Amino acid sequence: MNLDTVFHKGSVDKPAIIFVHGLGMDKSIWVNPSESRILGGRFPLKILLSKSPNTIQTLFDDLRFRGYPVITWSQERPAGPIDFSVAELKEIVRIATKMTKDGIVLIGHSRGGLIGRKYLLRKDRSIRSLITISTPHKGSSIAKIANYLSPLISVIDPLFPYGDKGTLSFTIRRVIDFLRSKALKELLPESHLFKSLKDGPLNWIYYISVGGTDPTLFSLYNFSIPEVLEKVVPKNLYPEEIKKGKGDGLVSAESSRIPWCNEHHNFGLNHAQILFDKGVRDMIIKSIERFTSALSCKEDRPQ
Repeated sequence: MNLDTVFHKGSVDKPAIIFVHGLGMDKSIWVNPSESRILGGRFPLKILLSKSPNTIQTLFDDLRFRGYPVITWSQERPAGPIDFSVAELKEIVRIATKMTKDGIVLIGHSRGGLIGRKYLLRKDRSIRSLITISTPHKGSSIAKIANYLSPLISVIDPLFPYGDKGTLSFTIRRVIDFLRSKALKELLPESHLFKSLKDGPLNWIYYISVGGTDPTLFSLYNFSIPEVLEKVVPKNLYPEEIKKGKGDGLVSAESSRIPWCNEHHNFGLNHAQILFDKGVRDMIIKSIERFTSALSCKEDRPQ
């Protein structure tokens, strides 16, 4: 298998960190987010980041600077069925085991966390921790709102030339295409993915989950997501994913919690901001250092 990887060797005495990107993304989200694009490659990631700095720091950078072996890759089918990416992760784990004597930590963003969970069905004892960031562990109902956006497009379309980039019509159309994708529907709570995901806690793995509670994704032409959705989605069907204080715009805070996690943390950030916020990054680094130190002490005790 010939995968598009980026890695830094680091110290073999530290656990290797594998980064798993989410739906429709690639390795740039971890190694070069200023080049990362969303919604079918039409928009730069920075439109989801308020007050975005010129240089965006990532956990990949943080842990590399601290001497950890780090590795990530671009999934060949980032919007395809999740099982394809799980098979790729198996190959990345094989590479990572050669970079460390101290086990492996999986860090997954959004669907990347579910890829990690599915991989752990293999009960691989080289994995020491699973850390998920804005992962829909109970699914996400956000795809259901696509049906309510369709009438909005029919009203907006006559106001702008077809295909005119940068217009609200173009933007909303791209959002709807994303919401209607088969890959996103795989993340619905009632999908086959969640019905077949029969996993549970493994006693040698430390579980950390992180969720966001600010659903504001981006603003254009005095409209914002989720303000646009508030105008077209019936109130009784309005999902928690886009309620202030309840979700990050795509995943609810409740769904972001691993059911059997050792730690869970919520931050007032959206689905993209949560990856780059310094407070989130520092918390994850401290947790990695704490549980790896605790596990090392446990392993050093006489049996």
